[in-house]
Amino acid sequence: MIEIKLHDPIGNESNLWMYWWDGYEGVFSLEFVQKLFEEHPDETDFKFNIHCPGGEVEEGLAIYDALRTSGKNIHMNIEGGCHSMAVTLLLAAPLQWRTANPNCRALIHRVQSCAGGTPDELAAAAEEARQCEESILDIYADRTGQDKEFLRGVMAEQKERTAQELLEWGFIGSINAYNTNFKSSKGNMAKKTLKERTAEFISSIRNFVGSITNYEFVDDEGEVLFTTEADDDTLEVGMAASPDGTFTLPDGRTVTIADGVITEITEPEEGTGEGEGEGESEEVTALRDEIARLTEENESLKGKLGEAANLVRDYQRQVKSTYEPKGRVGTQNTVDRNNANGQKTSEQRKAEIRENLQAARKNRK
Repeated sequence: MIEIKLHDPIGNESNLWMYWWDGYEGVFSLEFVQKLFEEHPDETDFKFNIHCPGGEVEEGLAIYDALRTSGKNIHMNIEGGCHSMAVTLLLAAPLQWRTANPNCRALIHRVQSCAGGTPDELAAAAEEARQCEESILDIYADRTGQDKEFLRGVMAEQKERTAQELLEWGFIGSINAYNTNFKSSKGNMAKKTLKERTAEFISSIRNFVGSITNYEFVDDEGEVLFTTEADDDTLEVGMAASPDGTFTLPDGRTVTIADGVITEITEPEEGTGEGEGEGESEEVTALRDEIARLTEENESLKGKLGEAANLVRDYQRQVKSTYEPKGRVGTQNTVDRNNANGQKTSEQRKAEIRENLQAARKNRK
């Protein structure tokens, strides 16, 4: 998996100069995303870590489409801020691969325009902004499963949203858990408790496996009456069995268990119970007993699997992290991207823009 910092504003490369004034050295553009995929054609998984102020709607929609049609496995994670158009890019990943840190914030607001000109030009700009807003709302509704009108209301409030709100509304699939190593005594106690739980679980598994050979006698409804320490339906006085009590089997026999052993087996009286020719065959009875036993065993196994899943989850939260980021890619370059080709650096361009602005002010005077 390749990880990418989505920290720059979302914008077209041709508008890079506008973002220099805010201290940004780069933009997150469609061109950058296309080059990223071209340079890593054999990579299938890409994770974008978002800490982005937002940016241009048109460029953001183009990037969203590029991500959705790339054929790649796209992961999105909010590291800090996910504002404005960055929320749309967040939704390019499937729900299960959209995550966020607990204290993240996401600004969801209406489309804004910096239009100017004649009334007709302003009206055209307003219509374009409405179309962009509808496209964004369509993406919100499609990827979150929320009603579009509900999302329109969320957008109209123009507020920063918490990770819990994003989770509740389907913008993300999960909130990242803290994984700092436990070093306090409380942490050590938690680890000891977990070890004890694990030991008990392993012991219960061993006991469960050892008990499979025990034979369970059931009633007409398939409910277990008692269990003997045998691998077949043999019944003998003195045989270990549990629990204590007196039980009537479907074939009419009565079995009495006291202090963990069979003390009496009473055969059915002639003409009572399921008499000869009236009851089911021994094969049918055996099959029914086996089905009942397997059903009980299956339910027990489900419980053991659930317990195992809980233990694995707790271990994941407490064990030392060995994660090492690989293939991390940033949108910002420490060396100006044009300097290598003999072109002007960003500082030189800024100075040139300042000079042009100063000259324009002098000409107005």
